[in-house]
Amino acid sequence: MSDKFDQVMEKFLQPMSKLAGPVKDSVYFLRRDGCFVFSHGYYHPTPGEFIGKIIYYPTPDGSVDIWGRPYEAMHKAWRDGEHVAILNDVQIVRHYEIDADLDPNRPRPLVADYTIEFPLRDFVGYFDPHHSLERCRELHPVVGEWVDRTAALFDFPVEKMGVTGSLAYGKIEEDDMDFDVIFTGSLEENARVIERLQELAQVPDRRVFEFGKYWPIRIWHEGYLICPFFVYENLDDAPLFQARVEEIRESVAGEGVVADDTHSCYLPIVLDLEEVAGDCAGQALRLICYDGSIRGEYRRGDRIRFSGGRLLEIEAGNGPEKAVAIDFHKQLERV
Repeated sequence: MSDKFDQVMEKFLQPMSKLAGPVKDSVYFLRRDGCFVFSHGYYHPTPGEFIGKIIYYPTPDGSVDIWGRPYEAMHKAWRDGEHVAILNDVQIVRHYEIDADLDPNRPRPLVADYTIEFPLRDFVGYFDPHHSLERCRELHPVVGEWVDRTAALFDFPVEKMGVTGSLAYGKIEEDDMDFDVIFTGSLEENARVIERLQELAQVPDRRVFEFGKYWPIRIWHEGYLICPFFVYENLDDAPLFQARVEEIRESVAGEGVVADDTHSCYLPIVLDLEEVAGDCAGQALRLICYDGSIRGEYRRGDRIRFSGGRLLEIEAGNGPEKAVAIDFHKQLERV
């Protein structure tokens, strides 16, 4: 006999057979054991698998209700009456604690050490962002208002928008005014949205402070919180799509000036650096970070310092280039 959870999943969940093409960023998947898993980026080196993280896992004493079933969050917790972020290194340890089938000795992706590779065969379905948006319009009229207002604010076509986060599976709370919206556009289309977001974020009443930090590309708009995610319409624009990655050195530090911030609001964050000093001095260098909490934070002209990164050689069709991959925002700072 189906419960509320099954009834909602029937409307929102797409079968894996409908998943066409490579896995994109910011897509929720439902694993056979009930875990909600979030895909990260476009670099999925093992055929038949994608890199991501468990966001919610089922547990009898869970504090999060998802359509009548108890879950626990992997990425945040309630402390002293407010949400606090759980750091990435703590999250990755927790993955192995709750899932005995994960092998802690298996190497994790070189460019995203705090993520896991998940076999697609372990999932019953995925939540297509645009399909979920249409179902949310039916289930929650306020979501229809949000998307129409957001599309008008950024002059962005609704048919290229979708939802992620809890909206991916139709969950919204009365006191939760977060609109986790996906913009799937060309580099130029997404750049216009990003520029507008950064402009609006300068208005004090629109600024967003959450989890103890300022979010430079999130804004308040007419009573709801716009939490944007950007997806490449053309996957060939993604710097790590179908890339070959090889580690050169385990730990490097240095600093440089951001010469190109085109990919600073995507996941992974990719920044082209010039005037590089330190362990990688004299090299053209790309900096890669899978910590989404710093999307949009670093812009062209910023001088930044990095530490504890991996020096990599990456080849994605334009010949080999050097890159440094870091895992946490704490390994990066503005000088």
